[in-house]
Amino acid sequence: MDQSAENGFGHKEPSTPGSMMTGFTDARSPALEGLDSHSDKFQLDAFNRARASGGGAKMGRFLNFGRSPKIAETPGTPDNLQLDDLLLFSEDSLPVSLLKHNPDNQGRAVKMFQSVLQYMGVHGEMLGAMQALELAQKLLHQGLKRVELRDELYMQLVKQTRGNPNPSARTKAWQLFYLTAATMPPSKDFMGLVSEYVHTSAQDQEELPEIRELAGKTWQAMRRTAKAGQRRTLPDMQEIDALFKGTKQNAVVYFLDETFEELQYDASTTVMEAVEQLAGQIKLENYQTFSLFGVAKSKGGEPGQPVTDEHTLVDDNRFIADLMYEFKQQKAKEGSNSKLLFKKRMFRETDETITEPQFVNLSYIQAQHDYLQGQYPVIKEDAAQMCALQMQAEYGPTLANDAEGMEAALEKYMVKQILNSRPRQEWMADVSSRYRALSQFSKDDARIQYLRIIRSLPYGNSIFFTVKRIEDPIGLLPPKLILGINKRGVHFFRPVPKEYLHSAELRDIMQFGSSSQAVFFKMRVAGVLHIFQFESKQGEDICMALQTHINDIMMKRYSKAKAAQEGGDGGGGGGGGGGDFGPKYQAHVGELQRQLDEARAALEAKEQQLAELSEERQVMADELSMLKGMGGGGGGGAGGAGSAAAELAALNLSGGDAAAMKAVEQRINAVLAEKAAAEAKLARVEAAHAEQMSSIKAAGGGAAVGAAAAAVTAAAVKEKETKINELIEELGNKEMLLSEAQAQLESTKNQRKELDDLREMKEDVERREKAQAEVIAQQAKRLEELDSLYRDEALMRKKIFNQMEDMKGKIRVYCRVRPILQMEKDRGQVEAIVIPDELTIGLNWKGTKKEWSFDSVFGPTTHQDRVFEDTKHLIQSAVDGFNVCIFAYGQTGSGKTFTIYGNDKLPGLTPRGVTELYKVMDRDSGKASFRISCYLLELYCDDLSDLLSDHKKGEKMHKANRLEIKKDPKGLVTVPGATVVDNISSSRELMDVIEMGLSRRRVSSTEMNRESSRSHLIITICVESTNLQTQTVARGKLSFVDLAGSERVKKSGSVGEQLKEAQAINKSLAALGNVIAALATEQGHIPYRDHKLTMLMSDSIGGTAKTLMFVNVSPVDSNLDETQNSLQYATRVSCIRNDVSKHENSSEMLRLKRQIDHWKEQAGLPPHKREYVDLEEVADHKQNGDQ
Repeated sequence: MDQSAENGFGHKEPSTPGSMMTGFTDARSPALEGLDSHSDKFQLDAFNRARASGGGAKMGRFLNFGRSPKIAETPGTPDNLQLDDLLLFSEDSLPVSLLKHNPDNQGRAVKMFQSVLQYMGVHGEMLGAMQALELAQKLLHQGLKRVELRDELYMQLVKQTRGNPNPSARTKAWQLFYLTAATMPPSKDFMGLVSEYVHTSAQDQEELPEIRELAGKTWQAMRRTAKAGQRRTLPDMQEIDALFKGTKQNAVVYFLDETFEELQYDASTTVMEAVEQLAGQIKLENYQTFSLFGVAKSKGGEPGQPVTDEHTLVDDNRFIADLMYEFKQQKAKEGSNSKLLFKKRMFRETDETITEPQFVNLSYIQAQHDYLQGQYPVIKEDAAQMCALQMQAEYGPTLANDAEGMEAALEKYMVKQILNSRPRQEWMADVSSRYRALSQFSKDDARIQYLRIIRSLPYGNSIFFTVKRIEDPIGLLPPKLILGINKRGVHFFRPVPKEYLHSAELRDIMQFGSSSQAVFFKMRVAGVLHIFQFESKQGEDICMALQTHINDIMMKRYSKAKAAQEGGDGGGGGGGGGGDFGPKYQAHVGELQRQLDEARAALEAKEQQLAELSEERQVMADELSMLKGMGGGGGGGAGGAGSAAAELAALNLSGGDAAAMKAVEQRINAVLAEKAAAEAKLARVEAAHAEQMSSIKAAGGGAAVGAAAAAVTAAAVKEKETKINELIEELGNKEMLLSEAQAQLESTKNQRKELDDLREMKEDVERREKAQAEVIAQQAKRLEELDSLYRDEALMRKKIFNQMEDMKGKIRVYCRVRPILQMEKDRGQVEAIVIPDELTIGLNWKGTKKEWSFDSVFGPTTHQDRVFEDTKHLIQSAVDGFNVCIFAYGQTGSGKTFTIYGNDKLPGLTPRGVTELYKVMDRDSGKASFRISCYLLELYCDDLSDLLSDHKKGEKMHKANRLEIKKDPKGLVTVPGATVVDNISSSRELMDVIEMGLSRRRVSSTEMNRESSRSHLIITICVESTNLQTQTVARGKLSFVDLAGSERVKKSGSVGEQLKEAQAINKSLAALGNVIAALATEQGHIPYRDHKLTMLMSDSIGGTAKTLMFVNVSPVDSNLDETQNSLQYATRVSCIRNDVSKHENSSEMLRLKRQIDHWKEQAGLPPHKREYVDLEEVADHKQNGDQ
C-alpha cells in the first residue's frame, strides 16, 4: 500500500510511516488562559503518582498497542508535572485520566487517549482510510454517549495539539478537534478555556497555514454547536469523510407548489443556516418568518378520510444531518417517505407592508394551499370570488373563451365541500362572470387581492394545530378540534368537516401556558373568566405564535403612541398640562389634532379665495375710475374702521372665559357697523362722482375751457381713486378680522365643549374604575373564603375517608417531626422539611420536591397533649376487647422513645394511655368489672428477655426462663413463661411496674443520640372486662412498642459491642420491612418467622389488631436519606389492612371453657402447662390466610 497517497481526509501522508518526534523544531505551545481556575477538576496528583509507578506502561501493555511506552525516559521531563505541563503533547499513553472520573470512566478515558495516539500515527502505525474513519467515529460515540467523557476528549485533544513537534501528527489531532467541535460542544465549565485556546491557535501567524485553517473551522463549528447543542445522532463515516475533505452533502427541500431546491449541508449545518441559504438561492430578502418543516403522513386519522400530510415545525437549532438520519430511520421502520418543506412559520402583522415579489408569491402560495386544504371556511360569494382570483393569478384572461379549461380550473381552485353545496352550472355562471370582471387585473394584482380577502376573514392567515379537549368549562367544544392562531386571537374549529365554532380575541386572553403534553388558556367568555385545557405536543409552538402576535400588536401601539407624542411635541402648542386619561383620551386628542389641521387647511384656502376677490375688486375699481368724475370723500369712517381694526387686532382671543367671549362679540358687532357705514359712504362718493361726470359732459365749451376742465377733472379723479383704494383695502382688512374673530370664537366654543366632555369622561372612568376595584376586592375576599372552605372541606373529607379505612382495618400512620437540636444548629445544619397541612409532609429529595400523605402529621412544635388526643380513642377499643398496638419507627435520635414514653415533664403515649385506661374503667365501673395485667419484654441482639422476671417480691435473683412466642386460638400473640403482674388496681401501680421494667432496658450514648435505645421494647397491658348484666367476658390487649432506631454506623460511630447491637437492630428492622413489603404488595408468602420481632408483631401487622404506627423523622438536611427511607417505609405500612375482630366470650363459652379446664386437671396436667395446650406456633402466612 502506498503510504504517500491520500488517507481519505484530503491530506497527504509522509512517505515514512513512523517519523521520530525529535526531528522537528516547530512545536507550538499557546498559553492556556484561565487554566488555574480549573485545577480542581484535574487529578494532577493522581497522575504524577501513577506516572511514577509506571502505570502508563502497564496500561499500554494491557491494551496491546504495538509497544509499551516508557514514560520516565523522556529527556527533560520533571518528576512532578505541573498543570500546564499536563496539557502538553505526549507520545506515551496516559496512566490515568486527565480529569476526575469514576473508575469505569477512567479506564474509558485512558483507552480514548490511546485511540487518539493511534489515529495520529504517533507510534508509526499509519491507519488506512476506513480504519481511521471508524476510529474517529468510535471517539465521537464515547463523547456523545457519556457526557462526562466529552470534556476529557477535549482536554486530550488540547494536550495533543499543544506543543506537538510533528506537523503531520498535529494536523491529524486538529482534524479530530474539528470533528469533535462540529459534533458536540464542551461543557460550560470548559467552554471558555477551549474556545480561547482554539481562537488563539487560529490567529497564530507563526503556525502552519493548514493548521490555522483547521483551527478556524474548529472555532466556527464550536460556535454553532455551543448555540445548537450536541448532535442527536452519531455521524456516519461518509459524513465524517465529507467534513474532513471540505465537501458538502445534498438534501432536497420542497415548496408548497411542488417545486424544490437542493440544500448543501455538512455535519454542523443548522436549520437556521439552511433557511438563510435557501433564501439566498431563491432571492428572498424578507425570510425571517420562514422556516423548515418536516412533512410526514398523518397517523390516526378518521376512518374513511383521506390521509393528509402532517407538517411539523423544526427547531432552528436542529442539525440538518440529524433530520436526514431520522428520515432514513423512519423510512426503514415504517416505509413512509418524509421530506423537508420550506414555508412561512406564521403570518404576521408586518407582512402586509412587504411588497417584495418573491415574498408575496410565497405568501400567496401558502394561503392558497391552506384554503384549498379546507383551512378557511368561507361563504359562497367569497368562495366564487377567490376561485376567480386564483384563475386570474394563474392563467390571466386566457380562460374567458375556454369552457373546458374554466371547468377544470373550477374543480382545481374550489374547495370540494363548498363545490358540492350547489349545482356546477350555477358555480360556472357565478365564477365566469366574476372572472371576466377581473380581466383588467394583472396576475400580481389578483394575488394581492386574494391575500386581502384571506386577511379579512376573522381567522385568516392563521396557523393551525390539532388538539384534544381536556377541560371545557362552557361545554361547547368537541373532543377533537383545531386551533387557529392569528393576529386577532384564537379560533376553534370542528375538524371533520371543518366548521368554525368560536373565536377568542387577544384582549380576552388573560393568561396562557404549556407543558410537554398540554396547553391552557385563561380567557374571558361572555364576561366570565374560564380556563380551557387541551392535549397537544405542540403547546410550546402554540404559545410562541400567540405571544408573537401579542408582541406585534404591542409594538404597533407603541409606535403609534410614540408618533402621536412626537407630533404633539412638534406642534409646540402652549396651554395647560391636563392629566393623562388613558388611551381613549389620547385617541380623542389625536382626533382633535386632525380636525385642527383640516381647519388650518380650509383657512388657507379661504385666504387664497379672499386674495383673488381683492384683486378682482381692484380691477373693477380701476375700470370705474376711468368713468368717474370728481367727488369728495370722508376719511372719518375710514379712520373709525381703522381704529376698530386696531382694537380688534389688539384683542387677546386666546382666553376661554365668558368675559373675553362677550368682548369679542361686542367688537364684532362694532366692526360690522363700521363696515356698513364705510359701504354707505362709498356709495355716496360714487354717486357724486357720477353726477360730476354727467355735468361735465352736459356743459360743452371751447377747447381752452375743455382742456382746463380736463386737467382739473383728472387731478380730482386721481385723488378720488386713491381714497377709494384706501377704503377698499380697509374694508378687506375689516372682513378678514371679522372672519378670524368668528373662527376663533367658534374654536373656543368647541374647545370648551370638548373640555367639558373630557372632564365628564374622566369622572365616568374614575367612577367605573372605583366600582371595578370594589368588585375585584369583593371577589378576592370571596375567593379567599372559598379557598379556606375548600381546604377545610378537603381535610374533613380526608379525615372521614381515613376513619372509613380505619373501620376496614387499615393501619393508621401518624408522622411526627422532632425539633431541630442546638448541636445540629451549631454544626450548620438547617431544616429541610416542610408541612403544607396537617395531613402532608414534604422535602426536597435530590432536587425534586416530594410529598407524602398520612393520617396525621405533627410538626416540631406539636405538644404531647395534641399527639395523644388523636390516639386515645384506641384505649377505649382495648377496653372493648380489641387487640390494639401502637408502635414507633424511625432512625436513631428521631424521637421514638419520647413519643412512646416521654419524660417526667412531658409524659408520652404510655403514661397518658395508662391514665386514660383507668378513667374509662372508673367511668364504666357500674356496667362491668375489670382486671388488668401487664408484662414487659425486651428484644436485644435477637435475644428475647423478660424485664420483670428479677423483680418478683420475696424471690431472689434467678436465671430467666426461656421465652417462646406462641399464638392463641384467637390469633393473639402470647409469650408463655413471661412474668405477668396481675390484678393491678391503679394507674400509679401500673406505672410503677412499667418503670421497674424500663430501668433494665439497655441504652447507651452514640454520636447520633445521647440516650440511644439498643433494643426493642414491648409493653403489653391486658384488659379483661366482665359485663355485670350478661356475664360476657371481653379480653383486650394494649401494646406499646418502642422499636430501636435504624442507624448508619458511619454516622452513629458505633464500635465494639455497640457495633454488634447496631447490626442486630438493622437485621430485625430489615426483617420487619420484608414483612411489610410482602403485605403491601400482596405477595403470596409473608415471612413472619424470619425474626423474633416479626413473630412478636405478627398479630399487629397483617393480623387482627387495631394498629397505629408513628413514623418519627429528623428535620435536618443531613438526615434526608434516612428521612426518605422512613417515609417510604411508612407509606408501605399504610397500605396494609388487618382483619380486626373483637375478642369476646359469652357466659356459655366460659362455662364450656371451665369444663375443659376441669378435664385438663383430671388428665394430670400441671397448672403452668394447661394454657400451653391450646397455643400454636407462629407460622409464615399466605395472603389467602393459609399457613
